[in-house]
Amino acid sequence: MTQNPGPHLLAVLDQLADLVGQIQPSQFARPTPCSEFDVALLRSHTLAWAQFFAGVFERPASSVPAPDVDGYEAPADPAEAAEVIRDARRRFASGIEAGVADEPVAMFGDPMPGVIGLNMCLSEYLVHGHDLARATGLPWHPPAEAAAAALAFMPNMLTDDFRGPSKSFGYAVPVPDSAADLEKLVAFTGRDPYWKAD
Repeated sequence: MTQNPGPHLLAVLDQLADLVGQIQPSQFARPTPCSEFDVALLRSHTLAWAQFFAGVFERPASSVPAPDVDGYEAPADPAEAAEVIRDARRRFASGIEAGVADEPVAMFGDPMPGVIGLNMCLSEYLVHGHDLARATGLPWHPPAEAAAAALAFMPNMLTDDFRGPSKSFGYAVPVPDSAADLEKLVAFTGRDPYWKAD
């Protein structure tokens, strides 16, 4: 049975807000492990989808319209950007406390079990936090239990159908058995967990 990852997700969002709050405009042009994104674009992508997903999971649903995730530009000010994540965290918490894990949610098209969607979000923010930290040299140490939960979940969702040059994910990167669960998760999504900017 899939475990409710709500507490793990909220803890990761707390740390993601702290991370985003340390990223300076002077770092925006740096490359990231996501080859199509520099720090500025990945930061905007991460904040936009955090707001989008928070709206999906908030209970009762917010009257605030979902952001245009493709056209969204994150606030340049680090403190303002961190507050975007904190606001998303509050909205996720509202839904989690109201039992959204046990309800169907419509993230993309057809509804799916809320617990599955929350697990997807947990994996998303663990990995994007890692991406931003590797790109900026900032620390990223989410709870080990959160990484373990995401690593247990992802093989059930991320199949080879989603991998390839024109797909959302690359092919899994080999890592040693001794790698931490976060490193194994990042590698499973097709990134080198030890990536460094050239």
